[in-house]
Amino acid sequence: MFAIARRAAQRRLPWAYAAAPSHAAMSRLASTLAVLEQKDGKLVTQSLAAVAAAAQLGGPITAFVAGGGVRSVADTAAKAQGVAKVIYVDNAAYDKVSPI
Repeated sequence: MFAIARRAAQRRLPWAYAAAPSHAAMSRLASTLAVLEQKDGKLVTQSLAAVAAAAQLGGPITAFVAGGGVRSVADTAAKAQGVAKVIYVDNAAYDKVSPI
């Protein structure tokens, strides 16, 4: 009797019986993207506050920086404590864009 009721409930509410998310999926959800600002090829020090706040949340931190000649900025960001990965776009077109 209970087995029949359970199967009927599974057909009506499949999301309630779904498998728990994997550890890899959960760690992706727990990661943080910190968008960093640079000016004249140097990392704006206030951007490191975003990294510090992300570190308090826990999980891996990915830093993003864009602009012309930002390779050295990306290297500096990679040295910040807690940063697991740095994504950078080296294109001068981003120099004209205000981050906020």
